[in-house]
Amino acid sequence: MAIFNGIGSNLRGSAGNWTFTRLAGQTIAKQKVNTKGTSPRTFAQMVRRVAWANIVNMWRAFEGLDRPSFEGRDPRHSDFNEFMGANLDVVPVFLDKEEARAGGCVAAPYQVTRGSLPSIGLESGDGGVVKTSVQLGDLMIGSNTTVAEFSNAVLTNNRDFAAGDNITVFVVHQLLDAATGVPRVEVSESNVTLDPEDSVTLLFDTAMQEAFSTVDGVLGMSGSMDGAVVYIHSRKTAGGTAVSTQRLLAKNAILASYQTATKRDESIASYGGKTQPLYLTPNGNDVEVQH
Repeated sequence: MAIFNGIGSNLRGSAGNWTFTRLAGQTIAKQKVNTKGTSPRTFAQMVRRVAWANIVNMWRAFEGLDRPSFEGRDPRHSDFNEFMGANLDVVPVFLDKEEARAGGCVAAPYQVTRGSLPSIGLESGDGGVVKTSVQLGDLMIGSNTTVAEFSNAVLTNNRDFAAGDNITVFVVHQLLDAATGVPRVEVSESNVTLDPEDSVTLLFDTAMQEAFSTVDGVLGMSGSMDGAVVYIHSRKTAGGTAVSTQRLLAKNAILASYQTATKRDESIASYGGKTQPLYLTPNGNDVEVQH
């Protein structure tokens, strides 16, 4: 950029690669940037692009159910920014262009919360049944179990919980579109507020039965699943909401096939990307190399 005074200082418009404007009584000249011949998208950029879509569509599937989910985040960042940052370079899942446009999504072990409360452990037990680290003692959850009975079992056997805390469960169901075969997900959610005095409300009147079951003495799921699940501990505090740091436990039959190098390269190709090094002439045009 240049500033002109004196003769010719009233110039306006364009001349060659220069554009002239007037500002505060001065003529300012800016040189145009010639973008012709810039380098094409790199392989690393294309890998990031084809991994981006699945994370965005997973975020959309939650529809804000898990917010606020990133405790202590920079106020300049949204929960969406935090979710993308936590998962973009950690769990690559590749969707091609058509799958992404159709809202496709594959349930994957994404991090969904970050906070100061101790995490709830998750594991896949015998027969693929999901178990948490929440101890229930002698409680066998059934259709007549009350919120008070469940709450007392959790509070008595787990030192990290207090009355008034929430246990929230998200179950991500993996589906395939019947017409197109595009993968998609649906999210079910329920939560229980630990209230040791509520002996009237039945547990299953507020919580989904499949996710609030006794499995080997701990809280878990009553049967196998195809998708992902996460249990989150939250607590109201003077500063807002405290949460446990949690990642989805994925038990998904199609996940592995969407994480291969072959699927990655097919997805990149669907955007017109290239997976081989490019040989360029000085002006940036692709040329065919003769051997």
